Amino acid sequence: MAPSPTSLAFEVLPLALGAAVSPLLLVGQVLTLTSPGSGLRRGWCFAFGSALVVVVWAVLGLATGAALPARSSGPDPVSACLHLVLAIVLLVIGIEILQRPAPQKVAPTAPVAHPLRGSFLLGLGLMAANLTSLVLFLPAIQDVARSGASTITQGLMVGLVSLITLLPALGPLLALVLAGSSGRRRLVALSSWSERHQRQINAALCFGFSIYLAISGLLRL
Repeated sequence: MAPSPTSLAFEVLPLALGAAVSPLLLVGQVLTLTSPGSGLRRGWCFAFGSALVVVVWAVLGLATGAALPARSSGPDPVSACLHLVLAIVLLVIGIEILQRPAPQKVAPTAPVAHPLRGSFLLGLGLMAANLTSLVLFLPAIQDVARSGASTITQGLMVGLVSLITLLPALGPLLALVLAGSSGRRRLVALSSWSERHQRQINAALCFGFSIYLAISGLLRL
C-alpha cells in the first residue's frame, strides 16, 4: 500500500531541509551577488549551475530507487540498510570535517572565465562538492521512487525536495529582489557568520542527521 502524500512528505522533507544546510553554497552565492560589478544575472547563473547538479542527483536517486524493491506496508529492510549505511557515511564525513584544516575563502568567480560562465561554473562546482547534501538528498529521492505513489505525487515531491535543497542558492536572490540594499547587508552578515562557522555547522549537520538516519533505519526493520 502506497503511503499518503502527507506521510511521504513527513519522511522526505526533513532530509531535504538537511540537504539545504550548505554554508559553502550560501557563501558562494552571496559573494557572487556582492562582488564588484555583480548583478542578479550572475546570481541566476550560479543558481542554474547548482540546479543542474541537483537534477543529476535527482535522476540518479530515481534510477536507483526504481531499481530497488517497492516499499511494503511492513518492515522495509532495504530502506533500513540504506539509511543505516548513510548514517555511517555521515558520521565518517563529520569526523573528517572536524579534522581538516580551516577552509579557504571562496573565490566569487573563476578569474579566467567570462563573468556569467564563471558564476555558472562556481555554482556547479560548489554544489557538486557538497557531499553532505548529496548523502541526504539521495535517500529522500529513493524513498519517493520506491513509495508506489502516483507519478504526479512523485513529481511534486521530487520538485519540492530539489527546491528546498537549492535554498542556499535561491534564497539570496529572492532576498535581494524583495529587500534590496537592506537584504544585501543582511546576506553579507549571514555569509560572514556562515563562513566563520562552516566546519562546525557541517559537522553538526553530519552528526545530527547521522543519528536521524540511524533511528529511521532501525524503525524500518
